[in-house]
Amino acid sequence: MSLNHPGSALSPGSSPTPSVDPNMAPTQPQSWLVHVGGRVVDWLTERPEMVAVLGFVAAAVIVAVHAARAAVWQWRHRRLSTHAHQILITPPAEVDPAGATAWWANLHDLLSPSRRHRLLHGTPHIAMEYRWAGRQLTIVAWVPGTVPAGPVAAAVRAAWPGAACTVQKATAPIPTDTRTTSKPAGSQVGSPAGSQAVGGALAPAMPGWYPLNVDQATDPMRPIVAGAGLHSTEHACVQVLARPATPRQVARLRAGAAALRTGKPPTSGLLDPTPLVRGALNLTTEIVTELVTPGPPRRTGTAAGAESRRGQPDPLRDRDVGPAIDKTIGPQWETAIRYAVANTATRGGGDSTGSSVDGSDSVARRLTTLAHGIASAFGGYAGRNRLRHLPVAHPVDVLTRRPLRRGFLLSAQELAVIAGLPTDLAVPGLGRARAKSVPAPIDVPAGGRNTKILGTAEVGGHSVALPIADARQHIHLIGSTGSGKSTEMCHLVLDDIKARRGVVVIDPKGDLVLDILDRIPASVADRVVLIDPDQPGGATFNPLQGLDDDLIVDNVVSIFSKIFQRHWGPRIDDVLRVACLTLMRKANATLTLVPPLLQGHRFRAAFTADLNDPEGLLGFWEWYESIPPPLRAQIIAPVLSRLRAFLLRDFVKATLGVPRSSFDMGHVLDHGGILLARLPKGQIGEETAKLMGSFVFASVWQAATARARIPEPDRRDASIYVDEAHNVLNLAGSVGDMLAEARGYHLSLTLAHQNLTQLPRETQLALSANARTKIFFSCSPEDAHQLARHTLPELDEHDLSHLDAYTAAARLVVASRETAAFTLRTRPPTPIVGEALAIRQQVAHTERSEPTGIEQLARRSRTRVDSGHGTDPDRTDQNRTDKNRRTNQDRRNKPDRRDQIRRDDLDRGENGRG
Repeated sequence: MSLNHPGSALSPGSSPTPSVDPNMAPTQPQSWLVHVGGRVVDWLTERPEMVAVLGFVAAAVIVAVHAARAAVWQWRHRRLSTHAHQILITPPAEVDPAGATAWWANLHDLLSPSRRHRLLHGTPHIAMEYRWAGRQLTIVAWVPGTVPAGPVAAAVRAAWPGAACTVQKATAPIPTDTRTTSKPAGSQVGSPAGSQAVGGALAPAMPGWYPLNVDQATDPMRPIVAGAGLHSTEHACVQVLARPATPRQVARLRAGAAALRTGKPPTSGLLDPTPLVRGALNLTTEIVTELVTPGPPRRTGTAAGAESRRGQPDPLRDRDVGPAIDKTIGPQWETAIRYAVANTATRGGGDSTGSSVDGSDSVARRLTTLAHGIASAFGGYAGRNRLRHLPVAHPVDVLTRRPLRRGFLLSAQELAVIAGLPTDLAVPGLGRARAKSVPAPIDVPAGGRNTKILGTAEVGGHSVALPIADARQHIHLIGSTGSGKSTEMCHLVLDDIKARRGVVVIDPKGDLVLDILDRIPASVADRVVLIDPDQPGGATFNPLQGLDDDLIVDNVVSIFSKIFQRHWGPRIDDVLRVACLTLMRKANATLTLVPPLLQGHRFRAAFTADLNDPEGLLGFWEWYESIPPPLRAQIIAPVLSRLRAFLLRDFVKATLGVPRSSFDMGHVLDHGGILLARLPKGQIGEETAKLMGSFVFASVWQAATARARIPEPDRRDASIYVDEAHNVLNLAGSVGDMLAEARGYHLSLTLAHQNLTQLPRETQLALSANARTKIFFSCSPEDAHQLARHTLPELDEHDLSHLDAYTAAARLVVASRETAAFTLRTRPPTPIVGEALAIRQQVAHTERSEPTGIEQLARRSRTRVDSGHGTDPDRTDQNRTDKNRRTNQDRRNKPDRRDQIRRDDLDRGENGRG
């Protein structure tokens, strides 16, 4: 019996084909897609014109989408590049290796935008650039225009305490005037003649969840720095661009790390192109297979085999799971690494000789070698993953534009190892920050009324000021030449002038007074008192004028003794003191009258005739008159030589040789006067500058002590500024006592000098204890060791000896409390007003007072001495010759002149008693 269906015709030897129910659904989704795809293909095959239309539409859509994306990207990049800045980072002396991780962790939150802002403007990126110009290495952080540079600089200082940050406008990492026809590093030599730049990029060789090697035993930047040995005309740059990864990128990274545990490929969102492309390829394969071999859908053995292999253990994969999971913990960065080397030397000649071609080829080969060396230095980061080289066309232009379209993901730890600061103490070509920056305490005022602006805080950039009441505690300024002391003092003086506070400036160098004159208006000329050798008809000043004769004489003698201390003794001290006290018993006494008092008998008689104190002045002058002229000449010669040393100068004689000063020092202090004493050593001599400066300082102190008669609330604040203070601190008494008392008189002293060795030990201790506001500019290591006691723990001796110019370490007194030390920068010099000539013309004194009676008597006495009618042993040349002849005769006749003098003294004593 036949089992075949009726009507069927079977050939001999054939088997029946199983029937398929058309109502049954495919058992796999791919079968349904294959079925639908086949129907679509059949429909398109019957309508070929639709294929062309749909193809054109699809191409147009793809082009439009691509153009729109490119336009949006260009717009976003222009926003980032406009008004971009760069932060020049100068590493501290010692770099903390953990600082780089903290730096990138702080930047992650700073650069992460909101979701709405990210969809519209994208995520901004930052660039860490290592630039070489010859042997010089600079580290720069490029900041886009949409990100404020201040917080980024603050993050640098927070990550690396002591690092110096300078914000500048963004510049090209490599000069852009070079020819940039380039080849990637590692390629064969043979670049075209004239090639002047070579560069490339680095990217991971494996998926992003495989980590780089972050465990570095030495400085990870050391191979990169060592690989860049450049000539003076060569430039190089390693550029690391980074921005926070988007949530989708982080999710894909974590999915890839999780897939290592199961062995399944990572599954991402619908927008991930990888599964879409994989599915499209599989679908195309199924459709082609269906068309070629129709029949029921079959599951391929490849997929089944892959499914079976996924469950098998893989030791290498299991080892990678832990590091991959660890990498996904913490912030993730989308990163791009690029590098370039360029030669900026200008080729000479325009011919195309063989030597020129050979020179270009040698330059190209050298640049290729240098670029390959820099790229190979990143081999130290190879671990489970590594960085491979990629070619970049026109590398200099790419590094200058700093685009970041698509990068690879790195963790904060990986990025910190690649883009941080070198941790080696000595890095070739890299400058170090000279001192760390310390913020100002919150209790330091930022300005306002009754304050003096000291400068701007190095951290924060706000003004820092010293209250006027606390300025009475005095200011100690110390720093090497050119460190900024004079600039700081000029600002303080100008602030006092503007506030109509009395101010006195003693300048033994001369530049400070000139700077002040250039910066004050002519409207204050009526308050100016100018003592200057270059000022015709300048102010006159009498050191012996005052109310307290004993104090005046003590100061004068003390000044002479300290300036001429190597040649000073009790006899000189006694003669000068008695001479000054004798002159001051009469009116209009001056130092210029000391020589005629000691030399002229008739002039001296006018001062000694009414003396009645045998134990005092009268006893001295009786003894003086009893001394033989030769011995008298020996006694007074040291005093006269010291006086002649500065009284023979016309400027000194015109300034000090007047009976009355042209100004009142008390009026200067109490009514906002401006006394500028310009005493340049190179013009009037060092000893003369010291003497005149000390006399002015003594006069200020005498006027200050006179304020004791004024009630304390009524005393107006005044200031005295002394540059090269060691030259004028020569008054009688202790400097410490003077500083302590000056506060009560509302007199603020600002004492500046260069080093501590210029001061006696006693004066050093007095300034340390009583000049409580400290402003230290860069000083020697020896001084820094001692001064650091005032600034620790914020600033140590290394910081004090490595401060930049116009940068100071300050420890102020605010509300009678010492603040913590901090660093500040002095303000730039104020603009020049240019009215110094008009001020000089207004302060010039054209009228001179007539000589007083005492001066006329002194002149007549000198005239009589010169004509031979006086009692001075030095009369005329003939008299000197006769005197010397008699002296030699006496020496031959008398073996011991001193015995004869003693006998003469005894004879006079006996005659007196008789």
